[in-house]
Amino acid sequence: MTAMSFVSEREPAGQVDPRQLTSGQLKALEICATYRLTRVKHGWRAPGSPLITLPTAQRLGALRLVIRRDYNGKPRLEVTGAGRNTLAVADQRRQRRAVH
Repeated sequence: MTAMSFVSEREPAGQVDPRQLTSGQLKALEICATYRLTRVKHGWRAPGSPLITLPTAQRLGALRLVIRRDYNGKPRLEVTGAGRNTLAVADQRRQRRAVH
C-alpha cells in the first residue's frame, strides 16, 4: 500500500469554480477551513467534526484546495489560498441566491 501524498510538482490551480465540486466536497472544504483536522482511520477528523473520507481528501488535494502539513510531527489537513477563494465565491453565490 502506498502512502497518500498531497505533494505534486505541477502548478497550483489558480481558481476552482465551486460548481465543479459536489455538495459533499464543498462541505468537506468548509470543515477543513473550520477545524484543525488530524489523520484518523479511514480519513481526517477533528474532535466534534464529521469525518472527511480519504477519497474526498484526495480529490480536494488533486484540485490543490487542501494540502497536508506536519505540525509537531502530526499530519494535518490545511486549506490553501485557492481553497479559501473557492469558499468565498461559494459564500457570495449562496448569499446572492438568498437575497433574490
